[in-house]
Amino acid sequence: MLDYRPSLTSRAAAIAKAGETVELTEGVGLFSATSTSSPLALFLDPVAIIVFQGEMEVTIGSAILTYRPGQSFVGSIAMPVTGRLTQATTAEPYLAISLSLARETLADLLAEAPQVMAQQGKCYALGPVPEGIPEACDRLLSLQSDDDRTILGPMIRREILWRLLRGPQAPALHQIVAADPRLAQVRRALGWIREHLSETVPIRDMASCAGMSEASFRRHFKAATGMSPLTYQKTLRLQAARRAILGGTEIARAGFDVGYVSPSQFSREYARLFGLPPSRDRAQVLAGQA
Repeated sequence: MLDYRPSLTSRAAAIAKAGETVELTEGVGLFSATSTSSPLALFLDPVAIIVFQGEMEVTIGSAILTYRPGQSFVGSIAMPVTGRLTQATTAEPYLAISLSLARETLADLLAEAPQVMAQQGKCYALGPVPEGIPEACDRLLSLQSDDDRTILGPMIRREILWRLLRGPQAPALHQIVAADPRLAQVRRALGWIREHLSETVPIRDMASCAGMSEASFRRHFKAATGMSPLTYQKTLRLQAARRAILGGTEIARAGFDVGYVSPSQFSREYARLFGLPPSRDRAQVLAGQA
């Protein structure tokens, strides 16, 4: 169970910047938010997330997960997710630490960690924060000087990863390093889809890139990501378009740039994913920022 001692949340709140991720040390960031008004669209590389305060609801394919204090999430594959903050205020912001999960770092630690079977199927896990992690996070947040963050930061990051490897998310972490040929084929297809984001790519081409039959590709892809290949591609496209729109790109241009020929289809699918059509979504986000 996460330690709720005031020093942990107060130190995090003092460092955090609302709506941004502050780097604590290489590969470790502190995210904070103070509003629940706007939907979130995230692309998660392999990552561990540890929640201190507040609450977030995340959708991965058809699964809905709720991040609460005392829980940690591990995602072992690159995936787009959507979500919304359900508890976040100026007085009590949402606070969470994220750790990038580098294959090389985990492989080094796995030799000494308790051996478990790599998780089969879905490439994520949500469960209780392992013992010792709150104390390690508290020490990381308390580092004051650049020298301390440079020297001690990576050591504390390694400790947090070690403790995750001894907790309930260990099977998902092992999946990052495991030599699973089917998962490796799916990962190859994920990269290929991202590289051809604006193109209309048939399933057979995705399957060919992965070196699988269409039926096998569909089955293993959905087992790993929680969504079909076309849903994965569509979510990536809409997330990229949303980032462009919020950055000032004209709405029709943003849709066209990610492969949408029909503005009405783009608007419908955007609203289905984010809850509002593009123009209203942008207005709401800008109003929240103001």
